[in-house]
Amino acid sequence: MNALTEDKILNPNSPFEHEVQWIFWELWHHEGRRARHGASMMGPDYTHWHGLYEVAKHYYMKFLPAVIKVAARKSEEMKSKYEQKIEELLNQEEHLWIKGLSEEEINVLKSAYKNRYDE
Repeated sequence: MNALTEDKILNPNSPFEHEVQWIFWELWHHEGRRARHGASMMGPDYTHWHGLYEVAKHYYMKFLPAVIKVAARKSEEMKSKYEQKIEELLNQEEHLWIKGLSEEEINVLKSAYKNRYDE
C-alpha cells in the first residue's frame, strides 16, 4: 500500500477510494483480527478457517489482482511494474505453495506416503 501511495496510484487523503483499499482493510481488520483473536483465545477453528484461510484466500485471489487493476488505471508502465513486483513476491519461498508442486515433488511425496503407510 505504501508503494502504491508513493507512486501516486493511491491518494493518501482518500483511504477508501479504490477497491484495493477496501480489500486491504478487510484483510487487516476482519480476517487478520479473527486469526489473532482466535490464537489468543486458543480457538483453532477461528485461527485457521475464519482467520488465516480467509487471509490467504483474499490476499491471493482478491488483493493482488486489485493491486494490478488499480496500477493499470494509472498507466501501462505502472501495471507492468506491479505485475513484476507481484511475480517476484510469488517466487519467494513462502509463497511457492500457491503455484503447486512440480512433477518431481509429487513423486517424492507419493513415495514417502507409500513407504510410510503402505505397510
